[in-house]
Amino acid sequence: MTVADSRSTAGGTGLLARMAPLRRHLRTEAGGAGLLLAATVIALLWANSPWGDSYDDFWHTPVRFGAGNSELSLDLQHWVNDGLMTFFFFVVGLEVKRELSIGELADRRRAAVPALAALAGLVVPALVYVAFNLGGEGVAAWGVVISTDTAFLLGVLALVGSACPPQLRVFLLALAIADDVGALAAIALFYTEDLRLLPLGLAVLVLGLMLGLRWLNVWRGPAYLVLGTIAWVALYLSGVHPTLLGVVIALVTPAYIARREEVEDAARRTRAYLQSPNPEFAHAARLSIERSVPPGERLQRLWQPWTSFVIVPLFALANAGVTLSGDTLRAAATSSITLGVVAGLVLGKLVGILLGTVLAVRLRLGDLAPGLTGSTLAGGGALSGIGFTISLFIVDLAFDDEQLADQARVGVLAASLLAMAIGTSTLLLAARRSPGTGSRPDLLHPAVDADRDHIRGPAEAPLTLVEYGDFECPFCGRATGAVDELRARFGDRLRYVFRHAPLTDVHPHAQLAAEAAEAAAGQGRFWEMYDRLYAHQEQLSTTDLLDHAAAIGLDLPRFARDLGAGSHARRIGQDVASAEASGVTGIPTFFIGGRRHTGTHDADTLAAALLASADEDAVPGPFTGAAPDSTTGGGLPVGSDEHGRDAVVALPDLPADLPETPDRGGDHPRLTDAQISRLERFGTRRQVVAGDVLYRPGDPGYDFHVILSGAVAVVGQLGGTDPVVRVHGERRFLGELDLFSSQPVSRTAVVIRAGEVLHLSQDQFRRVLAEDTELRELVQRAFLIRRAIRFELSADLRIIGRPGSPDTRRLREWAREHDLTTDLVDVEAGTDSALLDELGVSEADLPVVVVPRTGTTLRHPDEAALGRILGSTD
Repeated sequence: MTVADSRSTAGGTGLLARMAPLRRHLRTEAGGAGLLLAATVIALLWANSPWGDSYDDFWHTPVRFGAGNSELSLDLQHWVNDGLMTFFFFVVGLEVKRELSIGELADRRRAAVPALAALAGLVVPALVYVAFNLGGEGVAAWGVVISTDTAFLLGVLALVGSACPPQLRVFLLALAIADDVGALAAIALFYTEDLRLLPLGLAVLVLGLMLGLRWLNVWRGPAYLVLGTIAWVALYLSGVHPTLLGVVIALVTPAYIARREEVEDAARRTRAYLQSPNPEFAHAARLSIERSVPPGERLQRLWQPWTSFVIVPLFALANAGVTLSGDTLRAAATSSITLGVVAGLVLGKLVGILLGTVLAVRLRLGDLAPGLTGSTLAGGGALSGIGFTISLFIVDLAFDDEQLADQARVGVLAASLLAMAIGTSTLLLAARRSPGTGSRPDLLHPAVDADRDHIRGPAEAPLTLVEYGDFECPFCGRATGAVDELRARFGDRLRYVFRHAPLTDVHPHAQLAAEAAEAAAGQGRFWEMYDRLYAHQEQLSTTDLLDHAAAIGLDLPRFARDLGAGSHARRIGQDVASAEASGVTGIPTFFIGGRRHTGTHDADTLAAALLASADEDAVPGPFTGAAPDSTTGGGLPVGSDEHGRDAVVALPDLPADLPETPDRGGDHPRLTDAQISRLERFGTRRQVVAGDVLYRPGDPGYDFHVILSGAVAVVGQLGGTDPVVRVHGERRFLGELDLFSSQPVSRTAVVIRAGEVLHLSQDQFRRVLAEDTELRELVQRAFLIRRAIRFELSADLRIIGRPGSPDTRRLREWAREHDLTTDLVDVEAGTDSALLDELGVSEADLPVVVVPRTGTTLRHPDEAALGRILGSTD
């Protein structure tokens, strides 16, 4: 495998394992939508054929069930609508429960925008419908326009393909779930007939018995089937619509991430069967595998194909057979019911969803995923007007008059077709105008949050590297070396962020290892656990994780309890959802400056990408320093001597023959003719002579200068043995990362050999960098290397120890008294023991002092020893 390909992928598809269930769900819904459409067409053809009378005769055929003197009689249509549709609402309820517990709606900020959009998408269509029917006999049917048909919606999204951005699909799925919650609540509260308390009480009692079975860990189907049937009959007799039983049972069904101990038990029993195949072991293995899958997911997988491919198409076949005679169509064309349904679903849904989305974002309740535009949201909002299944269901509840019901059904059919046409054309048009819309997202979502994310390095560092990884992935393990090298290169200018993306289908220990890291984070030891897990990738079993926890000093009972209870599973799920929203298709995946990195992930490539992104962080806003002065012929600082030259006060004599400072890994690059020509388009040439000052200490800022000929010395703190920091020759440029800062200048740039300089103001220089990517990278790279060198030179003493220890405080106080700068390496902040090994010292020698000037290392020194080394005494 090449370096470019060295990323783990799930199932050979390049998608995260977490997305596999979603993809299967979408395929099922798309296939179900096609079957639903076919059933609708068949129903319409049947009802309008020469044998149309047989349609009503068939679906109104009574079917009776009885025992003794008791009998329950419904026609076929109502057995479908009231009986079989219970399973449909059960599957919807399971999906709602999962999303509320561990899905899109579990995180408040992630759920806020689609939830408020769904709420407005319920209220606005209802108001539109009521406005058409206020005072009329159809006003009570406002519920017909409130719900979106999820199966049809996802089916259409599958048909439009890449014209639908992945972010929109996720947004609409979350919206549809919240929409279903509202529709189910409306059915329960507003479309329940006369309430009878005795049967209702019996239904509640039976539901209590079902909860008791769950508490006793009884999961066998027959017991629940018997109790469910009794509860359904009781609800039917109580006046509450019996389909709501499916929702209630679903909401009390557990929804959680698969528990590791149950999965491991299933694996252990399966291994036992493989080693000794016999009926007893086979039975035990089968039961343990079933129990390891959360009940909600197991039941949803069992019933979803039945509802998608049998029950819902059968419902359409029983309810969509409207006789489209001339009289019916004429009545519908002028019916306030039909017009209200069409306006509510087509116009009300679109306006409501857009209005709710705008309100949620403006009120800062949540954030939209990157890549969602007004056009794509409008297309999705229009498609949400496909209100087929539940709309037809509520038509049956809201109308006793069959003619009015037919007018509403015509409205539902017409609105669904219009919504489909408008939504599809809007998405296709948006994709045509923005060809990249349907591509995989490449922006990090959500952005780095210092209060939530695991950050290594200063939280406000200008360079950001985010990794999605898996502790069991060998390629992620190799990538840690590149990350460590980058942290060593950039120091405090880099913040490294780690997010979880466990590939559970190929790495069986990845999920639990991720939860172990979060459990360690709960005790303030995330990075210690991170380092240990990657160092021991072959040791990630449950007992190994406990050993790792003990090795880094965690509270073992608390750690084991958190791990066993799955306390941090939701956090892992949120990171996985973030990976999906950010377009992650394999691991490790890096984001630099908020944008997904493509290509290899070796240290040099990542460093170059970080440098290329640095200008957006290092140049945050307009320059606030000194304004150019026209009297200096180019905005150079003013301060002339008697000859009219810019003077330097108290500078030592600087020989004109000072040699150029040699290049140290790219800190002094020479610009090419093409680059200088690009700069000249914006800048100004100026002749300079020895002694001219380009900037001096105390100036509120400085501009960008390129030495075209001659030489310029940069002078640092005076009084030292060698105040000259560096010397620039021709084709080299001055400055560092503080070029665009408002901080006062701390150094002096003075001409030592006459020549010519090219001067650009901050605004002019920004414009060049915006146009020339290659030059921007060159300059930023040089600036970063110069800053690193400056850090090395700025500290007279490097103290390695504990900040709070008396010896460390004593050494730092002594340094201050002798005007020496110090750089403290805090061993309590997780410093790698490799540093101490490199210096040949142990913790017993702390504090250790390194003198960069001489390269000397002193173990637990006193003041006299420091004075001797530095040539200074007390």
